[in-house]
Amino acid sequence: MPPYPVKITFGEMREMGVREVLIYCRDYRCGRHTEANADSWADAVRLSDIEPKFVCTKCGQRGADVRPNFEPAKMGTAPGITARIC
Repeated sequence: MPPYPVKITFGEMREMGVREVLIYCRDYRCGRHTEANADSWADAVRLSDIEPKFVCTKCGQRGADVRPNFEPAKMGTAPGITARIC
């Protein structure tokens, strides 16, 4: 598997208002994923620092893809923006 790319820190993630992470198995064929609260990790720790430490409980693969759990986009809710269908 390719090396882990360097990602943002938990502190940077929290500054964006995100408190949870999505954790995906590193083996794309497995598809196992979960959500976790990120409050226990220090602000200086990078998401990529913890990725090699996970082990999938389904397939046994070591490593994970950890991403911030952003809220879904709210399409069409911005004030002053209207859609026009031609």
